[in-house]
Amino acid sequence: MPRAKSQEPRAKSQDNALKILVCYHKPYMLPPDEKVFLPIHVGKAISDLDLHMQTDDSVMGQPCDNISAKNESYCELTALYWAWKNLKKLCPNVRYIGLFHYRRFFDFDENQVIRTLESGKIIIAQKSILRYSLRIQYSVGHMSEDYRMLCRIIKEKFQDYYDAFITVMEKNNKISFYNMFIMKYEDFVKYCEWLFAVLSEVEPLVPYQHYNAFQKRVFGFMAERLFNVYIHKHNIETEQYDVYTYPNIPKKKNLIKLVYDFLRCCHNNIAFWFTQEKFIRLKQVIKNIP
Repeated sequence: MPRAKSQEPRAKSQDNALKILVCYHKPYMLPPDEKVFLPIHVGKAISDLDLHMQTDDSVMGQPCDNISAKNESYCELTALYWAWKNLKKLCPNVRYIGLFHYRRFFDFDENQVIRTLESGKIIIAQKSILRYSLRIQYSVGHMSEDYRMLCRIIKEKFQDYYDAFITVMEKNNKISFYNMFIMKYEDFVKYCEWLFAVLSEVEPLVPYQHYNAFQKRVFGFMAERLFNVYIHKHNIETEQYDVYTYPNIPKKKNLIKLVYDFLRCCHNNIAFWFTQEKFIRLKQVIKNIP
C-alpha cells in the first residue's frame, strides 16, 4: 500500500487554499495530492494503529485541543473538531475546507469548486429521498428517545433553530448524508460553533455507553441531520455532488500497487478518483491477476 510521508514533511507541504480532510481509521489507499488532501487518522487516542498520517489528537506531533477519544460516538466529527480547533496552525492560509471519508468522495475540479464557493454556495452530498420523514427514519433506524432528547434540547436552548428543525426533521424526506461538504473556512467555523454547542448539550443525556457499536455512533448520526437543519435555517444555497464509494475488492497479488498506479494515470486535475465505469474496466484487469 502507498504510504503517506512522515508527518513533519507533510505538514510543510500542506498550506493550500483548499484543504480536504480525508478520514481514516484503518490502512487504506491514500490520495496522492498532498496539496489538497489531508489524510487524518480519526480516533487515534483510542487506537493502537500507526497510519503514518496526521492524527486527530495532535498537531505536528504535539498534543492539541481534540475529542479523539470520543470517536466511537462522534465518528468523523472528531476530524471536524480537530480542524475547527487546529487546522489553521498547520495550514494558516486555508480558505476553503472539506470533509471526505477514506472510501467516500466527490469527483471535482478545484477551480470549479472555488468558483462555486465564491458565489456563496456550499457543496454537499447529493440528497437522498426517503420513503418517510427524517424523524420517522431516525426513530426506526436508531434510538427514538435520542431523537426526542435532541428535539427538546433544540427547543429549550437553541430556540432560533426550532422551526427549522421541525421543518427539516418532521415535514421533509430529503437529506444530505455522510457529514461531507466543501465550504468556505469562515462558514465552517460558524457551523462548528453551533454544531458542537448542540451536541455538548445532548451528550450527557444520551446513554450511548450502553449501545452496540453501530448505535454508539449516535452523535455522528445526529450531526448528519443537524447539518441539513443548519443549511435550512440560514437559507444557504447548495451545489449537490454525487458521492462515489470506493469499493472493497478482494486482495490479490500486487492489487494495491495496480490500483494506485491506475488512479495516478486516470486523474483529471485533482479529481483523480475513478468513476464506476473505470472501476468496471479495472475489475476486468484484476480478474487476470493470479
